[in-house]
Amino acid sequence: MLSIDDYCFSSIVPIYHDIDLNGLISLIYSFRAKRLSDMHFSIGIDELNKLLPELLYPGSMVVVAGHPGSGKTTLASTICYSNALRGHRCLYVSFQETREKLYRVMKNLGIDFYELEKKGLYVFIRIPIMKNVEEAVESINRAISSWNPKIVVIDSINTLLQVVESPDRRAWLQNYFYAIPDIIKGIAILVAELPMDIERVEIGSIEFVADVVLILKHRIERGLLTRYIEIRKARGVPVTLAEIPYTILTDKGIKVFVPPILSEVGRPGVELEPPCRSLKEVLDHIHMGHSIYIEYPADLRAVEAAPLILGIAFRNKLKTLIISYLYSPETMTELLLRVFKRFCSDVDKVRTILQKNVILKSMNPYAYSISEGLAKEYSLINEATADVIVFHSVEIPAIIEYRDPVYISSLYNQVNILKQKHKIVVRIASKINDELSNIFSVLSDIVMKFIPTENKQNYRLYIWRRGMRSFVLDNNEVNECLEEISKHLCIMDETS
Repeated sequence: MLSIDDYCFSSIVPIYHDIDLNGLISLIYSFRAKRLSDMHFSIGIDELNKLLPELLYPGSMVVVAGHPGSGKTTLASTICYSNALRGHRCLYVSFQETREKLYRVMKNLGIDFYELEKKGLYVFIRIPIMKNVEEAVESINRAISSWNPKIVVIDSINTLLQVVESPDRRAWLQNYFYAIPDIIKGIAILVAELPMDIERVEIGSIEFVADVVLILKHRIERGLLTRYIEIRKARGVPVTLAEIPYTILTDKGIKVFVPPILSEVGRPGVELEPPCRSLKEVLDHIHMGHSIYIEYPADLRAVEAAPLILGIAFRNKLKTLIISYLYSPETMTELLLRVFKRFCSDVDKVRTILQKNVILKSMNPYAYSISEGLAKEYSLINEATADVIVFHSVEIPAIIEYRDPVYISSLYNQVNILKQKHKIVVRIASKINDELSNIFSVLSDIVMKFIPTENKQNYRLYIWRRGMRSFVLDNNEVNECLEEISKHLCIMDETS
């Protein structure tokens, strides 16, 4: 094992001046070939651990760079904390933060350095900014030698690089950083500051020789602060996503939202019975995994839309989740009861069955960025474990988002990931324009559009299913279907 004395950098600065940089890097790589291959470190964020398995191994150098306030210290602390909890000692070297401030801020994010320090798993040292960079390096060396950590965090390296003007001395310092992981047989995390208008790491060759480079960025979308982790480099791990949205939450720290991406479209699931005779004649059957789009005029909304879908769920004993971007759960309940009580007088029974079989949620899409809103929807879906997922008033988020390529790709992936899980995906919308109507229709296996008659007192229901010709049901046939659904509801077992 290499000792600190093998890397007594303050005494070999002149030697480094005469060594070819590429030759030195090759020499360090030869040391890395001997690293411990059976040990891996955690990123500390479950979603990133799954996306980038076995990313951090003994000998890894990680650069965490980002704009001011982007969460660089939080991410570095997260990696340090999660591995310290697994028994790997962490040394945190700061040139700016005080111990008290760092501990207090991290405690609010669920990272308890006080407790780790008591257990002997964490040490914090603060090195005042100095012109003599060798003194800073020697301070780090002494801490490493006396404490033998497996993780070393240096926050931030800009402080040291700014006081080094000579290119040779800067190369020497960069190679010192690069050698730390091999000295400790662990990982080194270098925190680097980026100016707000810069997205490239201006720290010389470190970006090129680092094993992992994570860039934390934030930008304003619809007046909301949106954060992204750019995985610029992940040596040895295939990377399919360049940017991953994240947020920083009280008591939870960094939460990332890994958008689901499918390599292929899933197959449909088992056949289901349509909810009434007229739809049976038109559709023949429905599959689990079908995507259904229902549309009505913006100024003449059909309250029958959701009951028709619930009829499919009731007929096939499926659990339903309705996420509305327009109405509260209480309002949705009353609207559903208003339709069903036209044909079923036992309103209390209907209410009980709805409560047992239908989960109602509301969501303001403008409180989130596109990625955060998507993550919120997935969270609601995972909690509900429903078979039928209904998105109500989808025109609300789409009005200002649908021209954004991120929205279209996110929508396509969301529909298909749910279809692959054999969920029935239903999107209900008021018609805003032909472009949106066409987008939603293209994504669907079944399209239902309520078309008002000339006097606007009744509807005709246009129905198309993939692979079949279209049909139109008149108002009487729609009402007959709703009556069948309501009668079935009236005889359902309340305890089922």
